[in-house]
Amino acid sequence: MTSTADATGGAGPDPAIPRPVRAEGAGLDVTAAAVLSAQRCFADCPDVDVLAEELVAQAFLAGHQRVLLLHTVARSRHRELEVVAARGDLLLVPGSRLVGADLARMSPTSVVELVPGDPRAPRIAVWGSPLAGAAPLEVLAGAGGAAWRALTAAAHERAARIELASTELLLSGALRLAGLGEWSWDPAAGVVHLDGRLREMLQMPPGAPDPDLATWRGQIHPDDRGPFTGVEDPAAHAGTSAPYPFRVTLADGQVKTFLGMSVPLGSAVHTEVQGLVLDVSGGDRSTGELVRLAQCDSLTGLANRAVLDVRLAEALAEASPSRAVALVLLDLDRFKLVNDTLGHQVGDALLRQVAVRLEEAAPAGSTLARLGGDEFVLMVPGVDRPESAQIMAHNLIRRLRAPLVLPGLPEPLVCTSSAGIAVGWEGSSDELFRNADMALYRAKDAGRDRCAVFDSAMRDDARASRDAEHRVRRALRTEGLRVVWQPIVDLRDDRLVAAEALVRLQDPVEGLMQPSSFVDTAEDTGLIVDVDTWVLQEVLRQLREWRLAGSTMQVSFNVSGKTLEHPSFAHRLAHSVESTGASGASLLAEVTERTLIDLSSTTRASLGELRSIGARVGLDDFGTGYSSLSYLDRFPLAFLKIDMSFVRPLGQTARADAVVQALISLAHAHGMVVTAEGVETELQARTLRDMGCDRAQGWLFGRPVAAELLTGLPL
Repeated sequence: MTSTADATGGAGPDPAIPRPVRAEGAGLDVTAAAVLSAQRCFADCPDVDVLAEELVAQAFLAGHQRVLLLHTVARSRHRELEVVAARGDLLLVPGSRLVGADLARMSPTSVVELVPGDPRAPRIAVWGSPLAGAAPLEVLAGAGGAAWRALTAAAHERAARIELASTELLLSGALRLAGLGEWSWDPAAGVVHLDGRLREMLQMPPGAPDPDLATWRGQIHPDDRGPFTGVEDPAAHAGTSAPYPFRVTLADGQVKTFLGMSVPLGSAVHTEVQGLVLDVSGGDRSTGELVRLAQCDSLTGLANRAVLDVRLAEALAEASPSRAVALVLLDLDRFKLVNDTLGHQVGDALLRQVAVRLEEAAPAGSTLARLGGDEFVLMVPGVDRPESAQIMAHNLIRRLRAPLVLPGLPEPLVCTSSAGIAVGWEGSSDELFRNADMALYRAKDAGRDRCAVFDSAMRDDARASRDAEHRVRRALRTEGLRVVWQPIVDLRDDRLVAAEALVRLQDPVEGLMQPSSFVDTAEDTGLIVDVDTWVLQEVLRQLREWRLAGSTMQVSFNVSGKTLEHPSFAHRLAHSVESTGASGASLLAEVTERTLIDLSSTTRASLGELRSIGARVGLDDFGTGYSSLSYLDRFPLAFLKIDMSFVRPLGQTARADAVVQALISLAHAHGMVVTAEGVETELQARTLRDMGCDRAQGWLFGRPVAAELLTGLPL
């Protein structure tokens, strides 16, 4: 690292790092000529390196004595910056590395982000004031940021084109090495395009035009035209076809056998069908072996997904209410544990024996397939009622429950299974699969080793979950989330000392929605990471406003275990604290018991990042989870919040009082501040105060309100 101790001739004391100023909307009265000149210079830059030099040059010419363009190259406890370009007597060259403390000692006059909020974009730091009439730094940074975005996008586009060309070249070579020919039906052109390799296979003369669809079909043996009859119908090609053999009569009368596979490309309105062809004219035996390998699961010998899709589509086409199609989706319970503890060879042997037992139980006319991993599916046509499918599923589960003797194991292995059942006679194959999948997860949620039949309630639950996910995504996209603040008071004098940030969703139809209607869905879909990030930004923004108003208010906020597990959380946190200028020491981060029970290395690192910026980490809703005491020593916690279910009966029974007193004593023994949640009566508050509880929140002290409605802010 280049030393910066003498770079500025001695910078004096260590002030705080100047916070970046947003370049957009500066609204300053500037000389139009200076602005236009800078924009023209930046627009003429061929790449980001030239742009960097031009930007610092423009800032230097504007009168700033020293100029640095910095790029963040590492985010950790100590933020690391790299010098991209420099002007003045800083004794720094491009490639020099700095940390936040270095920049603080240098005391720049201003630091401006080229693209506000984008951590990948550089920032410019200057010393000294601009000359009169020169373009202000914010305007230069805004123009430079626009040019940086354009140049970066162009560079990404060039890289993508090069990668695409390379991929196409590799694919073309791979097809030739594999001896594969390629054809495609383009409805817009009305012809079947044949590549050079397929033309050689068909012995087409040089320069012969691509055939139309009728001519292409005419070359194929009448008994083998099935896979080609629906080429022009997008609905007939909803997915990749199963491999199919077909014969073609060549110009010299020779009959060749090929193995083909096709797949649709494009939309449902304009679908191009593309196919691959392999010459398998070496004999019927080799052809049959290739077809078998292409249509069967290599481990179990059962049908694969491609074959199942074809047969399921055929069965649905012939189905009726009295002869419906049943789909039984089955997988093994805790199969991963078998692989992890006994090894993959034992796992494979288990799957082969499971396949044998399922085949023995499968009814005549059904199709049994392995989808992958430990997931199997049984498709049974001609089912008259759902109860019949349920009986079949129970029989499958019962057979699999019997002990299995596997090679290398000293004793038999018992492996249970769960099944989801869907019965239908209309709709698509995908819909039937979705229904069976929902039923399977219902069976697993109910305890495993059982089956569940799909019903409309499952669809309603899935639709409600989907609607909730849509609301969360829309709220994140359209600024539809809101934060309200519930007061937290010091029980010694009922003085306001903190507030908890609680998220709400403002839906255009449903109105203001409580967390119970969308947080679980956000957790399930992973959107909770974006929700938590947004809330954290609001917390820091509001905290900064209170700090500027002279308040010492602390802010408490919830952070999900999934958010802490996200690899970029620490990076986002550091960037947010820096860009808002808020005080990390005023943050109270609340985590759940589950987060501490499953304390991974990533979560531990994220919690460490919270503590490194001065935030206090505490346990939320103690008593609603595992209520285990062992994890209290796994991570240094600063506070504990007692769940309202313990607070509600306070003052009414000696047992309830004893439990809360024990919790308070336990927390104090670990050096934690105790906050009681859900305090609604004077009796509860008085009892908690007598027990030595430190803080409380609840309707007795105030309901959640907008920030401007909070009164009695601490100074």
